[in-house]
Amino acid sequence: MKTELYHREPYAVEFSAKVTESREDEIVLDQTLFYPGGGGQEHDKGSINDLKVKEVVKENGKIIHKVPGHMLREGDEVKGKIAWKRRYELMKGHTGEHMLFSSLKRLNEELELVKISISEDKKYLIVRGDVDWDMALKAQEQVLGWIEDDLEITEQIVSKEDPQLDEIRIKRERITDDEVRVVRIGNVDASACSGIHVKSTSEVDFLIISKINSAKPEGDWEIEFMIGNAAKQEAAERSAQFMKLVTLTGAQKGNVISSVENLKISKEQADAALKRYMDSSLKSIQPIDIGGIPVYAGAFPEMDKKICTDYVNLAVKEKCICIIGSGIERYSLTIACGSDIDIDCVKILNEVLAEDGGRGGGKPNFASGGASGGCGADIAVEKATKIIQMSLT
Repeated sequence: MKTELYHREPYAVEFSAKVTESREDEIVLDQTLFYPGGGGQEHDKGSINDLKVKEVVKENGKIIHKVPGHMLREGDEVKGKIAWKRRYELMKGHTGEHMLFSSLKRLNEELELVKISISEDKKYLIVRGDVDWDMALKAQEQVLGWIEDDLEITEQIVSKEDPQLDEIRIKRERITDDEVRVVRIGNVDASACSGIHVKSTSEVDFLIISKINSAKPEGDWEIEFMIGNAAKQEAAERSAQFMKLVTLTGAQKGNVISSVENLKISKEQADAALKRYMDSSLKSIQPIDIGGIPVYAGAFPEMDKKICTDYVNLAVKEKCICIIGSGIERYSLTIACGSDIDIDCVKILNEVLAEDGGRGGGKPNFASGGASGGCGADIAVEKATKIIQMSLT
């Protein structure tokens, strides 16, 4: 296995090289500091002879630098420079990812690493298996301990038949070379990896898990994390938010979670009671007869949109008309009728809403919309009822 310059000198920023191939916007060099990406780590950026390197990829064993507008020829000597701030951020992020997954794996041996993504702006891994915040925070605490321990990070090239590969994290189906690059973090992690890492865990400085989201397919979890100063800032902001929450809930710091859980339960119970009341209110509407057709009309200060829609859809299955208004400062209006009733709900709706600068849409037998201020929901329902009365009598 050829050891590339970016692996031999991961902390170098500038280099000299010779062009070995040149075609259109692409060049190949005899050596390069530009990492072409791999192992979830993005490719490097920078310049060659002061020309911007747009992308770096590895194809058929060759590292191709995409440099739009270059005039380089085979044999030309060039000077390259990588974007060091970005590179160093990716190095630290990749090392942080290794430590984070290793720590998670210690807490759940069944956990499987599905995907890694290390970019300057976002860093995450996707795992398959059971993960929750309690487990994640334990893993985070372990990683912070490893960072403080200043563990040495070493690299070794071994044969793909080497028995030590049975003791490390490796996906053999992805190995195409006869040799494997093994990255070790102290005695806490060892894995096959093509990425670029820092020399010591202390360089990562700080790590915090920022999000845990469910991912596709079901059973996978995306764990987003931050490192260094960005992680410290996130931690400081969370601490401030936590103290605000302590003040708002009136709870002790150690009881905030249980207090919020109780508030959540209380809100769910209140919402359920309100929905039952809304449902009961709609069902209690007594119809008025207009031209032999029952018309159900009512206005409410607040009405759940889904409950209202379900009620209207159920009601208009019969030969009837529904006019439901809801809201105070901004109100909504729904007008619907059975398919065999000859009125245009959209036309009636917009005639009412136009007076308050509102509008809506729908179909001839079902229309909804809203307006701000103006007459309000109760007056809008009265107006719609009068228009329908004139249409049917």
